Amino acid sequence: MQGCRGSRAVARVTAALLAALGALLLAATTAGADASSVIGQWRFDEGSGQTVIDDGRLGSSDVEDEHDPGRIPGLSGGGALRFDAKTFVRLPTTAALEPATLTVEAVVRATASPGRYRYIVSRGAQSCEAASYGLYTAAAGGIAFYVYNGTSYHVSATAVPADVWNGQWHHVAGVFDGGFLRLYVDGHPVGDPQPAPPEIAYALGSPDTYFGTYQGTCALPLNGDVDMVRIWRGPLAPDFIGSLSDAALGSRPADPPPATPDPGSVPTATAAESDAGAPASRSTLAPAEPGQALAATSKPAPKPAAPGAPARACVIKPSTKKLRVGRKTSMTVHVALRGRPLKAVKVVATDARSRKRLASGKTARDGQAKLKVKPSRRGTVTVKVLGRMDCASASLQVVKK
Repeated sequence: MQGCRGSRAVARVTAALLAALGALLLAATTAGADASSVIGQWRFDEGSGQTVIDDGRLGSSDVEDEHDPGRIPGLSGGGALRFDAKTFVRLPTTAALEPATLTVEAVVRATASPGRYRYIVSRGAQSCEAASYGLYTAAAGGIAFYVYNGTSYHVSATAVPADVWNGQWHHVAGVFDGGFLRLYVDGHPVGDPQPAPPEIAYALGSPDTYFGTYQGTCALPLNGDVDMVRIWRGPLAPDFIGSLSDAALGSRPADPPPATPDPGSVPTATAAESDAGAPASRSTLAPAEPGQALAATSKPAPKPAAPGAPARACVIKPSTKKLRVGRKTSMTVHVALRGRPLKAVKVVATDARSRKRLASGKTARDGQAKLKVKPSRRGTVTVKVLGRMDCASASLQVVKK
């Protein structure tokens, strides 16, 4: 298996920034052609409540539940989250989290390896197969980063578990530049760059992004602490990642978190700092496993999720996987909870980029809802159940007429 933030004014600025970045993603065609930009930064300094800024929700509902990670002290007075194999953070579906190239950072801690195939970050899910991209513990139980092109997944070198999971906070980062995957621990490259396909598959069975788990037809949750997650559009250079690591692991104000948390400075990168192939000044760490490329059907089977893990008990299955621009398509969406039809729930289809609702319907006693969808542009339509965070979403690809 290879599968935030201050005042309301700041939140509004952040939303505008995310929208602008979404437009930039459409224009990005080559890795390293311009400076990389932050899509989202999550520091978990809120202190309380169900939300994390930039946009995210603890657990499976708007109220406290058993799937909420615990809020704990982080680095030098900041906040962090503790995941216990049944807890997670879920982000809203947005095209901004579908960059052509990217860097994913996190600050993590555990006293021992969380186990094999345990996720810090997962975007999307294809059954129990793979996410579009994932930062996770991999087969060796250390840290690795991968991308999935729909038929095969390409995994970076994997860090040795003892280099990451030793009771101390560590900065980890995965980079994909459209040609290679690279992994860093505390700013040190791990192993050699791994060749990768030029494109990431985003039209998977589910478009959901999680911190602390993978949620497809199986769940692969994390046992450990996370102090920060940051996702960039574009690759970052080795020495720039080293500077981000130093800043993330350095001291932060020791005062109690304010009622309205400061999101902290959002870093920026120049074109030179976005050159993933630039030489690294820091020494290279020996990997637990080298990078590899594997066909999706030949992957090793994951260990079962820990008892009580939030398996995706609620699954939706649309009768079609593709829609055509300008054509009204009638389809049936079947919703099942633990294998049994789920009746009287509302199913909606929305444009993934604009979040405009295109159609809606309520499931009958057989768990089926009928929708008529007419998309106006190419892209992705998201189908989901309203009001149930435990239900998987589905992505439908919109193609030309």
